[in-house]
Amino acid sequence: MSDRLRMTGLASGMDTQSIVEQLVEVKSYKKTDLINEQTKLGWKQEAWKDLNKKMYSFYTNKLGEMRFEDFFNKKSANIVDSSIAKVSAEGNAVNGTQSLAVKQLAKTQYITSKSYGDDITGKSTVAEAMPDLEIPKTLSVNGRTIEITDTTTMKELAEGFAAAGLNASFDDKTHRLFISAKESGEAGKFEIKQLDGEGNATDASALLKTMGLSEKGGASVIDGQDAKIILNGAEFTSSTNNFSVNGLSITATKESEKTGEDKYVTTNVSVDTDIDGIYDAIKDFFKEYNDLINEMAKLYNADSARDYKVLSDEEKDAMSDEEVEKWEAKIKDSLLRRDDDLGTALEMFKSGMMASFETDGKKFSLASFGMGTLSYLEAAENERYAIHIDGNKDDDTTGSKEDKLRTAITNDLDSVKGFFTKLSGDIYKTMTKQMSRTEYRSIYSMYDDKALQNEYDKLTKDIEKEEEKLSDYEDKWYDKFSKMESAMEKINSKSNSIASLLGMNG
Repeated sequence: MSDRLRMTGLASGMDTQSIVEQLVEVKSYKKTDLINEQTKLGWKQEAWKDLNKKMYSFYTNKLGEMRFEDFFNKKSANIVDSSIAKVSAEGNAVNGTQSLAVKQLAKTQYITSKSYGDDITGKSTVAEAMPDLEIPKTLSVNGRTIEITDTTTMKELAEGFAAAGLNASFDDKTHRLFISAKESGEAGKFEIKQLDGEGNATDASALLKTMGLSEKGGASVIDGQDAKIILNGAEFTSSTNNFSVNGLSITATKESEKTGEDKYVTTNVSVDTDIDGIYDAIKDFFKEYNDLINEMAKLYNADSARDYKVLSDEEKDAMSDEEVEKWEAKIKDSLLRRDDDLGTALEMFKSGMMASFETDGKKFSLASFGMGTLSYLEAAENERYAIHIDGNKDDDTTGSKEDKLRTAITNDLDSVKGFFTKLSGDIYKTMTKQMSRTEYRSIYSMYDDKALQNEYDKLTKDIEKEEEKLSDYEDKWYDKFSKMESAMEKINSKSNSIASLLGMNG
């Protein structure tokens, strides 16, 4: 709208500004319709973005994972003596019973110094804490030197060990120096040496005793060592207490009892196919699928909101926040009703789940494993595409039926693998094609997002054009009233002149 200064109504006494505003308001219905249309389109874009995010998540996670046999390669591991180790099995673990003994646990090298006295803190000098130590001294740890002078404090000494790659601190409460390796096992071991005047490393045992950093000096010392286990007669070493051997993950927790020279009490570890794990993985897959397909059906079959228009600011002011929210929710819930892209996606999933595939010369479908949709009368509204599993105790409608899926997993796992990898792979392939980049949609989009954005941008331009038209329309009326005012001013001026000549002004 034009923002130029307008002086109107002076001659006529008319409120021309109010009149023009009313004329423009009557004329602005088209702009209002465009703004409302754009608002609804923006809501539709958000609705599709939210749904597309869920569809893409299903595509990349559950659907993508089920395409591969690793999805079904689940093993369970049990150990007789759980006090010595915790065990779990990966998909490539060999079924059967194995023997296990823990020869030794991993340790981190640790030095806890003697107490240097109640009056010694991190601010105390080394000379005060260690009066028998000849200063200056130069230590060497992991190739890094630590200089000790008359002014070196205990805190600075700890910082020197830390700079050499160790964990180190001085505790004011216990008045002790704590030094440890950053890694457990042999790899983390360190050695403190002293350097002579020529920089040569010499034995530091006497020095460490004087410094209170050896067992002979009142310190507590733990040597670093690797963990060792004996699995099926073979010895394995690790710098930590964690081992990964032939599909088994083992965490050693206690050393086995020794029965002789390098002989230990063994315990059995049994590995088997994890029937429950595979069943739950398939059940979880269809739970996520059902949540997605039910939401899609709900959006597609939503009630019409044709009688609900986007509220104006004046209409919102006359309603409570809750009333406005419910009104707009009615519109938003209907935005994908009978949407073409959504209908295509629904049909894609529906037909994909009805497919049959051949495995080892036999043809299988979901029905072969006691799975499928409910009848029209059994299914809840907007849940007619959901897949139910017979015998699933979490399903009130089919939980009491024969559990064909678990039986198949137990007795014919290869057929289960073959069918479900092909089923998921086929749907994955179809989704990949649907989400290909086109003129109208971006890659990994199940709807024409580009087309919607182009439509939104076009509405922006149309609104701008309407605003220009309204501005011109407003200017036109102001110009007319301005001319009228000018004409009336001339008439008034002439009238006054005549009245003056006739002596009528006095």
